Amino acid sequence: MRVRSTLLAACFAASALAFSSGCTGQGINSVSASHSPVRVAARPNVVVILVDDLGWPDVSTYGRNAVPTPNIDRIARNGVAFTNGYVSASVCAVSRAGLLTGRVPAEIGFTYNITDRGGVNAGAGLPVGQLTIADRLKSHGYSTAVFGKWHQGAERQFYPTNRGFDEFFGFIAGETSYVSPDAPGFVTTPTKADRHAVGPREGNQQIVEGPDARVVDNFDKYLTTEITDRTVDFMRRQAGKGKPFFAYVAYNAPHWPLQVQQEYYDRFAHIEDPVRRTYVAMIAALDDGVGTLLDTLQELGQQENTIVVFLSDNGCPAHFGFCEADHPWGAGKFTYLEGGTRVPFLVSWLDGIEARGLVDTPVSALDILPTALAAIEPDQPLPAELDGRDLVATLAEAPERERTLVWGQDPVFAVRQGRFKLWHSSEWKKTYLYDLDEDPAELNDVSNRYPEVRTALERILTDWRGALPEPLWPRQSTRTVTINGRETQWVY
Repeated sequence: MRVRSTLLAACFAASALAFSSGCTGQGINSVSASHSPVRVAARPNVVVILVDDLGWPDVSTYGRNAVPTPNIDRIARNGVAFTNGYVSASVCAVSRAGLLTGRVPAEIGFTYNITDRGGVNAGAGLPVGQLTIADRLKSHGYSTAVFGKWHQGAERQFYPTNRGFDEFFGFIAGETSYVSPDAPGFVTTPTKADRHAVGPREGNQQIVEGPDARVVDNFDKYLTTEITDRTVDFMRRQAGKGKPFFAYVAYNAPHWPLQVQQEYYDRFAHIEDPVRRTYVAMIAALDDGVGTLLDTLQELGQQENTIVVFLSDNGCPAHFGFCEADHPWGAGKFTYLEGGTRVPFLVSWLDGIEARGLVDTPVSALDILPTALAAIEPDQPLPAELDGRDLVATLAEAPERERTLVWGQDPVFAVRQGRFKLWHSSEWKKTYLYDLDEDPAELNDVSNRYPEVRTALERILTDWRGALPEPLWPRQSTRTVTINGRETQWVY
């Protein structure tokens, strides 16, 4: 049996949680999906804002005040903020492959993260036979561009302008410096897990642009601002052409290294830990960039007929010491705890979706591509190979908690159905069943209370694993880690 695995889950009622966040945001009403949304025939622009390593609690959209994100919150006020938004993997490159193709990454062999350090993953990249969202929208007459982090392969066949994008400005690797550490007016904060000092951009960490990957000399400028400015320029150039556009805005913030303008760092003097303070300041700078993009759409008269999606590629990495340690979903990158795959996920489309605020219907990054295609041709069936669903149609339906999700990277796998989640490590030879309604932090194995549930989920997991192709390149490592008091295993 092949399981189409959209990563999703149900929001837990505030009364069921033993922490302060709940599922209700201040100034944003919490509702369930129901009633018919608006849909129009005109081809909408599509702007996907993908940020890097941003934890679920680290936006104010969901009612927490520690990290104010007023501009990100605007997307929810104009549309919806999914409290149960998920990605298809808990690590950067794999998650991005799912978003770009609408396919479960492990089902196309994109199982493990990509590194270009020492040529370990030479030949690794998004399989050339897989169509990207840019390929599909370009075939419908869209102008397409990507700004920021690519991380889908370093070789020429994987380069963005060979994968459906007309324009590219950014970097190919999984990380790079935001600005020269010698640039005046910036703060660079080391963490206990820093692997090396922040230095020159080298190799695939260089900023390049265009089909010929011309190196851009901009190390004195803050990269978050540069990505915003390049996107604004693209949107302005498209506005007068009468042609729809797709902008994939792949900010690397707030991923390591920790660098930010002094003015943002100064806003958060009440945060004593300089590592956490810099991380929060980077989110504030990112939020201002999102505000600039939204303001530009409004100025150009494109706000109403533009689908705007905001999400993170995975959860926060605990080992750097800047995550929200008091929240069960505050950390978990590389793991298949909830904090690894449950992310901030907001969508607006004034001409196509009624403003709802918080919505507890579970959704996935795999749904973004199907949503765009359904908006362009609402009367046409979605391509059968896609693993996601149309978000507009999802919002028109009654909330569903029973969608099955299955995902993993050997040796760690998980399957979720409704309130229950099964976690399995073939290396540890351990399997745990969690009741996420009662135990959102995944601390207590309830296998003995629900043996029939465990058996059913084990069967789903076994069938799914048996149908997977061989990974296209090997994993780098596994590690035992402690996330919010819970010992678990990460895969890299």
